[in-house]
Amino acid sequence: MNVVFDTQAVLIFYLGEKGAEQVANLLQQVLEQKTYGYMNIVNLAELYYILSRKSRNVADEKERNLRSFGVKIVSVQDNALWKEAALLKAKHSLSLADAFAAATAKTLNAKLITGSDPEFDNLGMQVKRIGTLG
Repeated sequence: MNVVFDTQAVLIFYLGEKGAEQVANLLQQVLEQKTYGYMNIVNLAELYYILSRKSRNVADEKERNLRSFGVKIVSVQDNALWKEAALLKAKHSLSLADAFAAATAKTLNAKLITGSDPEFDNLGMQVKRIGTLG
């Protein structure tokens, strides 16, 4: 199984919010190589700047920690990936980072792991919402 972590899901984990244990379980599966985990570099940058607002040291620690689980960071050099993100952004009400998360999941035929944001509705892809009843 392939999963792509959206920034919100990783923030839920690192901030200890409702659903953190679900993300922890997925990261453990990635660590044990039972699941392949990915995060787009744009989402990693978003995570980093959000955490840097608190502390750059915390941001550095969490980036290292995320990579230590074996989550693969996906670059945007692939033309198919960045063009898919651009098309999703053009057609849907998504932030640019969310468009890259969705495009990464679509390109990798993976399930997108996110929080409760409705931006990923109606994109024709598998989405697992963390911290919600659904």
